[in-house]
Amino acid sequence: MSGPRYERSKRQDQHLIGFECQACGWVSFPEEKRTCKRCGDAPAEMEEVQLAERGEIQTFVVQQYLPDDIETPQPVAIVDLPQEGEGEPARAYGLLTETDLEEIDVGTEVVARFRELFSDGERPINSFKFSVPREEKA
Repeated sequence: MSGPRYERSKRQDQHLIGFECQACGWVSFPEEKRTCKRCGDAPAEMEEVQLAERGEIQTFVVQQYLPDDIETPQPVAIVDLPQEGEGEPARAYGLLTETDLEEIDVGTEVVARFRELFSDGERPINSFKFSVPREEKA
């Protein structure tokens, strides 16, 4: 298995960290961009921002036809994750897990669930999937 396509800090492996363009407020996630995709500022001055673990589905698709070794149906969604505090949300793409297809719709609240993908020898490399929040069991 290959590593992430971009370099991640330990902090990013364990939290949802976005990068806000100081010129226009657009938030890049998961990596820091050198050029802002919205305003074109280059080199863009990006500031790290903490994103909330709960967000809202903006659009989704349920993949039915995938290679035999991949479980289907496989729902994937684009989710807006708000910043903790004020500011624009970041847009994230991710798999939906532990969720019935009937629960998925535009506007549905989801929570990021961190999963360890692999270890680089020094620390675990985490990623996330989204799921509909469940009531805590007592």
